[in-house]
Amino acid sequence: MSQARVLYDLQQIDTEIRAKKQRLGEVLRLQKEPAALVAAREKAQAAGEDLRQWQARHKALTGEIAAVTDKAKRSEERLYSGTVKNPKELTDLQHEIDALGRRRAALEDDALLMMMEIDERKGVKAAADTEVERLASEFTNASAALRQEQQTLALSLNTLLEKRAKQVPLAQPALLKSYDDLARQKNGLAVAGLRNNKCLGCQLTLSASVIRAADEGRLIHCENCGRFLCAI
Repeated sequence: MSQARVLYDLQQIDTEIRAKKQRLGEVLRLQKEPAALVAAREKAQAAGEDLRQWQARHKALTGEIAAVTDKAKRSEERLYSGTVKNPKELTDLQHEIDALGRRRAALEDDALLMMMEIDERKGVKAAADTEVERLASEFTNASAALRQEQQTLALSLNTLLEKRAKQVPLAQPALLKSYDDLARQKNGLAVAGLRNNKCLGCQLTLSASVIRAADEGRLIHCENCGRFLCAI
């Protein structure tokens, strides 16, 4: 086998290894929670915290209503118990009961408005939770497929690396160094195929002498891009 063909076959292996590694990196990246899901979780968390704050305020307000109601009840019990004889004190008790009634009515109005706010926020929280569930389900399904692809890529890479280990010794050490140097300079493509009189690396139509040399299996460089050529 000519050295041109040895290097070309090595190039094919390396190109496939590079593509598989690139895809493996993408697959690993895609298995991280997407930004949309992270944002949805944060939105649901914020909605939950907002709802809890409103519920806490409503609970405090309910406690205040209960306290006002209890105080009014005790005042009414004193008013009607017959133990209070002083007219001014009786009048003061009645005024206090009336004031407590007005206070309770105001607080109950506030509580009703607050319940409307809470109901609205419950809807916001439910919608946010639904969106999280939808995105999480999509991510879970996609992740299962990605994990399978990751395993397939890892096995394929292992096979390719074994294949490369067998191919490298077939190349002359000096040519292998030139191959590695060219690969670094040419974005990984050190050896280009020659087909229909064209370098498949740069698409330039080559001279007859270069084409002839390549057809004879001699190791030659492209006149334009400088890559090794192999007739295919």
